[in-house]
Amino acid sequence: MKPRKSEERLPGRAAALLLVLCVSGMRAETARYSVPEEAERGSVVANIAKDLGLTGEELLARQARVVPEGEKQYLQLNQRTGDLAVREQMDREELCGQSEPCL
Repeated sequence: MKPRKSEERLPGRAAALLLVLCVSGMRAETARYSVPEEAERGSVVANIAKDLGLTGEELLARQARVVPEGEKQYLQLNQRTGDLAVREQMDREELCGQSEPCL
C-alpha cells in the first residue's frame, strides 16, 4: 500500500515545527540597571539570573556575558551565581562629559 501524499510530508512538517519551537526559545534579552558612580569594585548591582527567570547553570549553558559599548569593561557577570558586579569604578565625567542625563 502506497502512503498518501499528506503522510509523506509529515516528517518534514514535524522537523519544521520542532525547528520553530527550538528557535522560538532562543532570544536576546536586554536589561538596564542603575549603578551609583561611587560603587566600589565587587559591589553587586543585580542578580541577572533571577531577573531573567533563569538559574546560574542556565546562564553558564547559554554562555551569558556582558558586552561593553566602549573600551572598558565596567561590569562583570558571575555565570554560576548570576550576580552582575562592578569590575571597575565608573567616573561620570569620563563616561558622559557634561551631558545630562548620563545614561
